[in-house]
Amino acid sequence: DRGRGRGRDQSHAHVLDLNLNRRESVKHALVAITLGLEATRISPAEAKLVIPRRNPSTSYAERKQRIKDAERRREEKEQEEDDNLGPIQTLPSGIQYRDIAYGETSGPEAQPNSTCDIAYTVYRLAPGAYFKYSSGGTPIYLFSLGYGNEGKDDVGSTFTFTLGSKGAVPPAVSNVMLGMHRKGIRRVLIPPYFGWNTDAELELQPDTFGGQRRLENHKMEPLLMDVELVKIRQKGSRPEASSEDLDETLNLESKTPFRLPEPPRAR
Repeated sequence: DRGRGRGRDQSHAHVLDLNLNRRESVKHALVAITLGLEATRISPAEAKLVIPRRNPSTSYAERKQRIKDAERRREEKEQEEDDNLGPIQTLPSGIQYRDIAYGETSGPEAQPNSTCDIAYTVYRLAPGAYFKYSSGGTPIYLFSLGYGNEGKDDVGSTFTFTLGSKGAVPPAVSNVMLGMHRKGIRRVLIPPYFGWNTDAELELQPDTFGGQRRLENHKMEPLLMDVELVKIRQKGSRPEASSEDLDETLNLESKTPFRLPEPPRAR
């Protein structure tokens, strides 16, 4: 019994020694961590965020020159983009358009009663805009088909209609598309009276609620429409338009060209 008691006492003492060693180890580790933090502590002055600042213009003349330089670069960019577009064409009806891409000029042309597949984007113009762009150089988007805008899964989708059929597309678009080639793109300036502000309900309408609202709010204004002729189908794939519809749609009344303000000129 005495031997067993001595064994238990020795085991207990060994456990106590282990616990003491662990406590000492933890204590030393904490002291080391504390000393390390003290050594790396950053003073409030050192922790202050320094924001680099550009030296302000020393004079009003320098600030004015910076603005003029920015305007010059913008005008040069707009001129470069304009040089890549075709000249503005004016039809007898006063409708104006310009070619963005001529397409396959060796192929067939769109003619009255051609069945056409088109993709398109419609824009509005800001106050003071002109034919190339709207203010700031960018037209304001309204609605489109075939380009995946507004998160739509419609890349490659087209609107199919018979060229010259009444009520399919805005009359301005029907007239401008005559003579287009496959893969050609034309930008047409649509006056309100040759667009959606007519008594006829057009088949070509926005397919989103947002697009419908935007068109309703701006259909009384001149609009820009980029029309891409994706495909010209063989005649007979759709019913042909009557001679009365062709005459009413493609032989519009002659009007003075609908003009927007000219682009601002550098002084």
